[in-house]
Amino acid sequence: MYTRHILSLLLAILCGSVSAQDLCGQVDRMMGTGGDARVTPVAALPFGMMQIGPDTRPSGSGYHYDDKQIIGFSHLHKSGGGCADFLDILFMPLRPRQEGFALSELRTRQLTSELRHDRETTAPGYYKVQMYGGDVETELTATRRCGLQRYHYRKPGRRQVLIDLEHGSTCGCTIQPEHDVDTVYDAYIEQVDAYTVRGYRKSNGWVYNQHIYFYTTFSSPIRSVALYVDNHRVNTVQGVRGENVKMVVDLDGDPTTVEVKTAISGVDMDGARANLLAEAKDVTFDQVRAEATALWNRSLAQIEVKTPVDKRRRIFYTSLHNVLLYPMLSSDVDFRFRGPDGQIHRTDGFDYYGAVVGLWDTFRAACPLMAVLQPDVMRDYVKTSLQHFRICGQLPIWTLAGQETYQMIGLHSMPLITNCYQNGIRGFDTQLALQAMTTSAQRDTCGYSMGYFVGMQNYKRYGYVPCELEMEATARTLEYAFDDEAIARFADLIGHSETATHFHQRGQNYRNVIDPVTKLARGRDSHGGWRTPFYPLRSEHRRDDYCEGNAWQWTFFVPHDVEGLTQIMGGKRKMEAKMDSLFSMSSAIEGENASGDISGLIGQYAHGNEPGHHTIYMYNRVGAPKKTQTLVRRVLDTLYDSTPTGICGNEDTGQMSAWYVFSALGFYPMDPVSGQYEIGTPSFEEATMHLPSGKDFTVKAIGLTADKCQVKRVLLNGKPLNRTYITFQEVLDGGELVFEMKKTTL
Repeated sequence: MYTRHILSLLLAILCGSVSAQDLCGQVDRMMGTGGDARVTPVAALPFGMMQIGPDTRPSGSGYHYDDKQIIGFSHLHKSGGGCADFLDILFMPLRPRQEGFALSELRTRQLTSELRHDRETTAPGYYKVQMYGGDVETELTATRRCGLQRYHYRKPGRRQVLIDLEHGSTCGCTIQPEHDVDTVYDAYIEQVDAYTVRGYRKSNGWVYNQHIYFYTTFSSPIRSVALYVDNHRVNTVQGVRGENVKMVVDLDGDPTTVEVKTAISGVDMDGARANLLAEAKDVTFDQVRAEATALWNRSLAQIEVKTPVDKRRRIFYTSLHNVLLYPMLSSDVDFRFRGPDGQIHRTDGFDYYGAVVGLWDTFRAACPLMAVLQPDVMRDYVKTSLQHFRICGQLPIWTLAGQETYQMIGLHSMPLITNCYQNGIRGFDTQLALQAMTTSAQRDTCGYSMGYFVGMQNYKRYGYVPCELEMEATARTLEYAFDDEAIARFADLIGHSETATHFHQRGQNYRNVIDPVTKLARGRDSHGGWRTPFYPLRSEHRRDDYCEGNAWQWTFFVPHDVEGLTQIMGGKRKMEAKMDSLFSMSSAIEGENASGDISGLIGQYAHGNEPGHHTIYMYNRVGAPKKTQTLVRRVLDTLYDSTPTGICGNEDTGQMSAWYVFSALGFYPMDPVSGQYEIGTPSFEEATMHLPSGKDFTVKAIGLTADKCQVKRVLLNGKPLNRTYITFQEVLDGGELVFEMKKTTL
């Protein structure tokens, strides 16, 4: 039973002893729902499996602010994801009618309702909308694995609900068109009893063989069901199976309100039923909504900010909310989960977070932020990665629905594990972790993506990835080198000096793709020659030497060795000048198929995509912290806004928002495996991180005004800080960081 006692325990585990505040009202769930941020106003709990929300289109995250109609409410979303998938198990309350459902043919997205934003209400864990001119009001809320709907009817008539198992994402994330659509290969739905239906949906999309099972109860008895296969009504009264199945549930009587509870599972229908019984059986919609609000308030209250600028506060708490959605749970209440091998496994009592593992984005700031605020969750995230290794022999790269996509580049489980360990997170097998890291970093072939095999064979042989042998070769080299350094630092921390030395040397491989003439990262072939002709501003999306960027944007991806890159550039002043050029040159991008991810441009710096998120903070390392401070404030004030288009690129499962949260506090993990945060400039007069240990870390900005974004002096616990960084441990120890601000000058 999903009792209040269990909820209180969950709150204590997740959020420490922070007193509850009414912070849900500071979260704008419409921020980022327009443009290309791909946020959707789902009802969900922190890190929950369930993200139930409105769909207005069968692509992206399923919802876009500019759309004019609702096509239903699906139970599985990836809010804020750059790559698309999910949108499984769609429900749609139909307009009240006097007669039973009589359509002989029913197509997906045939039945819709007008969408008006003045008839929407959103909050963390809650969504409400008026449909059919106000004849039906739909509300959504959620537990960790269950989505609850409540329909209020203004007019009399038959109460009918469509369940559509064909609906799903029609635009995935593969570069091969034949794999770019969510294709159902097996679906099933049946009526179980007078109040219950259940079923499943198995599909191929971004990954093959996705399984989602559901178990649904209605508060009113079912009068009858109408079943459809391949859009045509069939004469059966219990259940149907096929590639395209739908059900219309006709409820008995004329209730004013109907509550619908749906649990999902990646394991089986019995797992979905168990999830519902554990979390939603004996609770009402209002109880679940209240519990969701309480949990969100407690989670958001882990960081308390003080500012007279309401807009800044709203962006901050909205951003923190977005980060807290991930990692995404995929294990049932009995700890069973579907693994990367497609088989059913069970953990030894930890939560398995394999539903969405978007480490290419989140290793930079989102995971480091959660390592500070939610160490228990991140411990289980590391254990998830190690379980993934036990099953398939390598650490996860980018998984969806528990399966590996191999979609993005790099091996960013390495910085995840190292950063967590540096933040004091224990409770996982460190020897297994090192084995998993070194094994994964040595595999010649680890998978297949976008038409070719992914692996380390070429990187190990040449010390870089030759540009004629692999796509995105230069970017891959840079990211592999960073990941090698992450392994080295973890090995050093746990006392494996020989392994540390080996991978530290491999971490210097970035030097092999920095052209000594142009001082830019450049494609290099297997004979040692440089890519010719060379177009530093060109981008050919996922078909060139870079990944979602160009030479200027990727040259600075050496967060683990800024000093070494500076030496290659010719010293600090020349490095500073090179960075000045990055931020001041034309923002024009060349190429007929330039990556749409290159957005939020300041010169050639692209804040709308992740590879450059650390770059502004590199100015600290060349003795130009004023430039870090000025640019940080510029990005915070101009590239984030509390509007539907208020995020300048894909939200990318919390990374865009995590950059804002850290940077607004006044520091950022430029190199997330260094154990250090680079100092920037704070946005709040005062901000306090209430740490799970019970300690507080407070940041104060003395004299902060709109024209004072630069830092005169920094004090840590009352003593002058004569460096441009603070350490992870200094934050974890609690204390006070004081900024004395001054007017902006360059």
